[in-house]
Amino acid sequence: MELLDRDDWLKQAEMLTHRTKDNPEPLYPFDHEFPNLPSGLRRAAIAEARGLALSWKSNYERWQRKKEKHEERNRKRVEQGKKPIPFTERPPQFPDEVSSWPTWYGTAYKTLDERRILFKVFTGRSYGYRKVVLTAPLVIPPGYAAGSPTLVRKGHGWELHIPLFQVTSPVSDKKLKALFFLLAEAEKSGDASRASGLRKAIVKHLIGTDPFLRVCVVDLGVDHHAVMTVRDTKGRVIAVRFLPGAKDSRLRKRYLEKVVRLQRQTRIIPEGETFARALWKKIANFDDYLAHLISRRIVDFAVEHGAKIIVFENLKTLRPEKGTKSHYLNQKLGYWVRGRIVRYTAYKSLHAGIVVVRVSPANTSRRCPLCGELSIERYTPGKKNGKKLARCTACGEVKDVSADFLATANIFDRFLCVYAS
Repeated sequence: MELLDRDDWLKQAEMLTHRTKDNPEPLYPFDHEFPNLPSGLRRAAIAEARGLALSWKSNYERWQRKKEKHEERNRKRVEQGKKPIPFTERPPQFPDEVSSWPTWYGTAYKTLDERRILFKVFTGRSYGYRKVVLTAPLVIPPGYAAGSPTLVRKGHGWELHIPLFQVTSPVSDKKLKALFFLLAEAEKSGDASRASGLRKAIVKHLIGTDPFLRVCVVDLGVDHHAVMTVRDTKGRVIAVRFLPGAKDSRLRKRYLEKVVRLQRQTRIIPEGETFARALWKKIANFDDYLAHLISRRIVDFAVEHGAKIIVFENLKTLRPEKGTKSHYLNQKLGYWVRGRIVRYTAYKSLHAGIVVVRVSPANTSRRCPLCGELSIERYTPGKKNGKKLARCTACGEVKDVSADFLATANIFDRFLCVYAS
C-alpha cells in the first residue's frame, strides 16, 4: 500500500514482480506465472492493479469521513438526551479478486484504420498481433482524442472500450478555465465542499462578466422527466423543451409489479441468493439508461441555446408517498433516478464548459411568480387528484399553465436571489 502514492510506483512494482539479472528472485513470481509476457502488457496489468487499489483507498477514506460525521452527530444527540443512531454502513472491501482487463498501451496495439485494430495477444504458443474488426467506424468528436483501448469480456462476446479525453477547452477565459480545471479535480477527488465553493465562484464570475448570460433551468417534474427553459438574466424565456416520462414510469412499475408478485409466491429465499436477480438487474439498467439519456439531452439543450449555467432543485429530502408496494418502490426509484440525472449532468456539462448548481426547492411548485403568494393550485382536467396544470387562486393571472413549466420560473427567481444579489 505504501507504493500507491510514490512517484516511482511502476519501477518499485516491477522490482517486486519482474525477474532481471540484478533482481533474480522477485517477491511475487509474476514471470513464472506468465513467461515471456511483453513488457507493455505487464506494465498495463500493474497499472490496472494500482488503479483498483487507489479506487478502494478513495472509497475507504470517504467511508471513514462519513463514519466520523455520523459519530459527531451521535455525540450531539447524546448531549441532547437522545439515543444514538448506529452506523450500519460497511466499509468497502479491498479488491483482492477482480474481473477487469488491462489496457493496451503503446506498441501493444496498432490502429490500421477507423474499423480495424491489431492487438497483441497470447496465441497459445507465443504473443502476436490479432486483428479486431469494429461493428461500426470509430468517430471521435471535434476537440477530443482517443486514449488506449481495453477489450472487455461480456456474456455475449467481447466489447472494445476506447476512452476519449478533451484536448481543447470550450472555455476561452483564462480565469474561468482555471476554475473549471479545479472543479474537475475536486469532483474527481470527492471533495464536495470544495467543489461547491468552486461552482459558486464560477457562477459569480459568469454573472459579473457576461452581459448576455443565459441560464438553463431544469425542473424534474411528476409527469415529465424534465422541463427545461433557457432564460437570460432578465428572466425572458429563450427556449422551452419538455421530456415526457409517464411511459417510462409505467414500464418500471410493471417490472416492480412482477417483483411484488414473486415475493408473494416465494416463502423462503435460500441464504446467499439474490431474490429476483434478473428483474432487479433489468430495473437497475433501465434506470441508469434513463439517467444517462436525460442528462445528455439536458446538456445538449443547454449547448444548443448557449447556456453557461444549468440550475436544478436540491431534491435530497423527497420521500415517496404511501400506497401499494410497487407504487412506493416506483416513486423511490424515480427519486433515485433524479439524483443520478443531476450527477450525470454535472460531469457531462464540464466537458461543454457549463456549470451545474442547485437551489432550494421550498415552495417552487406553490408560489405564484406574478403575485408572490403561495396560492398555486395544481389540477388535471377530468381527474380528481391530477397535478399537470396550475392556476393562481389569488391574482387569477396564472391559469391553465403547465405546473412544471411554472416551477422553472420560481427556480430561476431563487437562483437570482442566491447568486445575483
